[in-house]
Amino acid sequence: MGDLWNLLIARSLLTEGPARFLDLKARLGISDPVLSRRLRDLAADGLIAAEEYRAASPRREYRLTGAGVDLWPVYVALHAWDRRWAPASPLRLHAALRHAACGHVTDPVFGCAACGAIGLSARDTVAQVDTRIPFSAANPRRRYHRSAAATGALPAAAPADGSADPADPADHGAPGAPEPIAGAAVLADRTSTSLLAAAFLGHRRFGDFQDLLRDAAPQTLTARLALLTDQAILAKAPLREGGRRLGYRLTPKGHDFFPTFAFLIAWSTRWFENDGRPGVTITHRACGRVLEPRWTCNACNGALAAAEFTPRT
Repeated sequence: MGDLWNLLIARSLLTEGPARFLDLKARLGISDPVLSRRLRDLAADGLIAAEEYRAASPRREYRLTGAGVDLWPVYVALHAWDRRWAPASPLRLHAALRHAACGHVTDPVFGCAACGAIGLSARDTVAQVDTRIPFSAANPRRRYHRSAAATGALPAAAPADGSADPADPADHGAPGAPEPIAGAAVLADRTSTSLLAAAFLGHRRFGDFQDLLRDAAPQTLTARLALLTDQAILAKAPLREGGRRLGYRLTPKGHDFFPTFAFLIAWSTRWFENDGRPGVTITHRACGRVLEPRWTCNACNGALAAAEFTPRT
């Protein structure tokens, strides 16, 4: 899911329902070869399936599989983050989240299903990393040519596969403070995602990031850290109180990205861990059990069992 087109295709099928090839092309403004490649790969990974729906002149309709539908909590996390931190981004999903059980539009609250606690943040948890797995293996090299403009920190060269990136405010080069970018743009950039994950694991020094991301050039790390800092996702701060050496810490905006990571880890563990061992285990400090991330409706305090997005004009 570390590819912007894959994220948008799955989101479209989740929020707008099954679609034919031409429907998806129109919805997303994506080229034929790029859409064909993404659909083929998402099907091979088990996230979507194609079904023929017309006997006389067979046509394929694409729909999410169980694994694809199970991504809904991740999209709720991205939706909540965008509403708070990137409300004007063209990549934001302009829809309301309605709780089917109570019928109310909801502003979901993050919590732990193991003990029922709500209102949790990363500070309420502790993460244990499987040291047998290299950190870089958690976010391997992307299978596609670089989609250059996804975060605004990359060169604006045209992608080699002939695609153009979905527009994001950071691409426009507006003077002054950069426009906030959507959560999908953060998640879609491999290095930014890895740096943010490392920050959640407690790393703060540039040297620590270099040790973890050995295949990333120093200038790439510098550019991504600058992006995350400009976006107020990370902030420079003294490594020690009163000290002169600076490191990076998560801001409130950065901390709000934690549910996205928590749900992605839970999702990938359910669907893609053959040995049943996740690379990162998150424990809820208060109850001492492995965190079972859950969304709760703020209108009725009931657990959200699925996402029901309704278009909002």
